[in-house]
Amino acid sequence: MGIFDRTTKGHVTPAVAVTLEHGALAFFAETIGESDPIYFDTQAAVAAGHPDILAPATYAVAIGAFAGQQALRQGLPDIIDLIKADLRVLLHGTEAYTYHGPMFAGDTVLVENEITDFTDAKGGKLEIAHVTTRISHAERGPRVTATRAMIHRLG
Repeated sequence: MGIFDRTTKGHVTPAVAVTLEHGALAFFAETIGESDPIYFDTQAAVAAGHPDILAPATYAVAIGAFAGQQALRQGLPDIIDLIKADLRVLLHGTEAYTYHGPMFAGDTVLVENEITDFTDAKGGKLEIAHVTTRISHAERGPRVTATRAMIHRLG
């Protein structure tokens, strides 16, 4: 058998709150080359009908990272520790995102991870942990659902 702790299948982490900060959002948007001012200028965003600057779709990755840091600060294990991933042989697998609605500067979202499955591939040379991350807003509901695979290369 592999390295992952397969007894964690089905585990859902406690929801962690992350507040989308204006400066961090604007910096991220500019860094990825976003040119539409609704992503970094409050006046432009409000003129376009938004309550504040809009989070770029790819910002969900940053929110997941912030949630992991926040979980550690709260004494909770991050997903890597929970499934007992070994960083020496861990590879990044596929990931997919489903967007349910926008997020804006000032929003506080809740982030939870579910360990949905473990599988093997290449005759046991690879083991794969399948994780679903859900980002939701208390009033507006689901914002993003992300699925990803983390892979141990065993052979």
